[in-house]
Amino acid sequence: MKLVITDVSVLFDLFHIKILSEFFALDFEIYITVFVYDEIVNQEQIKEFEEFRQTGKLIVLDLSQEEEEQVINFKTKRNLKSIPDKTMLWKAIQLNCPLLTCDAKLRKEAIDNGIQVHGSIWVLLALEKEKLIEKQRMIALLEQIKLVNNRLPMVEIDKIMKRLKENE
Repeated sequence: MKLVITDVSVLFDLFHIKILSEFFALDFEIYITVFVYDEIVNQEQIKEFEEFRQTGKLIVLDLSQEEEEQVINFKTKRNLKSIPDKTMLWKAIQLNCPLLTCDAKLRKEAIDNGIQVHGSIWVLLALEKEKLIEKQRMIALLEQIKLVNNRLPMVEIDKIMKRLKENE
């Protein structure tokens, strides 16, 4: 089983297109820091994410006081001001695991620190690869995610959709 640490942007994308169950069915140990988890404020989202937390599919990492101080003092090239973002990057470095995020600044910082970074589209491709979603549904999900998050790489999404449609 492979470890990944995620931020809420990816989780929110997956929540909005209703594929959290499929995501948590992937062969990953999925971590989130308590600082990031606390960014979930919508009651419907809290309820759903809490179910995955209760079943152990979403592991919320607490930080000790000493670790919090280390995160606060953690220097980054891009001056990440968000403590939740810094906790994810810091933990990904500690655990030497991939980071799931849609945040460009955090993505660049993670890459600079030798961390593998993926986003929502990568999750969809992983679901397709593992045959957890079929082609037609994948196309529909890609259409939906374009509406949910306009900061995603639309050209890449269109290329994936074209490939799927050509192979029907």
